Amino acid sequence: MRVAVTGGTGFVGAALITTLLNRQDEITALARDRKKLKSSGAVRVIEGDLANEEALNALANGADVFINLAGVTHAHSEQDYARVNVDGAVRAAKAAAAHGAKFIHISSMSARVPGVSPYAQSKYDSETAVAKASGANPQLSLRLPAIYGPGDLVTLPFFKLVKSGFALEPKTTPPARASILYVDDAAQAILAAAMAAPAGRVYEVGDTSADGHAWTEIGEVLGRVLDKTPKSIKAPRAFVAAYHRLVRTGERLLNRPPSVRAGQINEFFHPDWVARDNLLSEKTDWRATTSLEDGFAKTALWYQENGLL
Repeated sequence: MRVAVTGGTGFVGAALITTLLNRQDEITALARDRKKLKSSGAVRVIEGDLANEEALNALANGADVFINLAGVTHAHSEQDYARVNVDGAVRAAKAAAAHGAKFIHISSMSARVPGVSPYAQSKYDSETAVAKASGANPQLSLRLPAIYGPGDLVTLPFFKLVKSGFALEPKTTPPARASILYVDDAAQAILAAAMAAPAGRVYEVGDTSADGHAWTEIGEVLGRVLDKTPKSIKAPRAFVAAYHRLVRTGERLLNRPPSVRAGQINEFFHPDWVARDNLLSEKTDWRATTSLEDGFAKTALWYQENGLL
């Protein structure tokens, strides 16, 4: 296939490009800085971002499939989320439609409950917006769950905490559960959507367990991988909220990019992020194949080899 990709410098985007290269697909990637694109020597690079309509049209020209992974997960304001995650996705969808490329929009499981956070709202709004902007052009959205794997620095603090003998989880009733997907499985899911999923739908992407995983299980599995028996810490909402307020205040005073997003407390304490509705696995041959234990082992090894754990 001839594939156009935005967000190729990100964690999932880099894994997707590797998957496509292994298939010998022809890839054109959008990047603000081509030096941040790990596979820049093997792909055609268009310099720009989601605000640049000229770059987006150059990206879409000649593509069979346009995969939009670009977006912002931590922004200073609701307007910033809307500007990138909604308006930028609309421009990408219009570029794909102008050149007849099937449009695959990467959303988030959080879009299932848009009111939980400004980020979730922007991802929900983006699904509706790209469907409208695409017109008759084939398009679909994928709601990816939590993604982890080698190269991901977001989950590193949790690995470090478990290695120290503790496993943090939200104190909820009932106990919170979530789908959690290994990054290579996520890349394969995107490929399956591009090649086989019927258009005009919003699909949820699960993991190897139909009922996802409880936080207690996640801590125990990672503990086995790290040869630890971590003590479960069920964190009260008020405690985590106070910590997040402290972090956000400090970052604002120091003019640093936000590491904790508004509404992230609501996301963390929501009891059910398990993929259940209109599953991609029901419409294609794709299935997650990496167990939680195997995925954690591969991720821990990468952290250790890079001196991070």
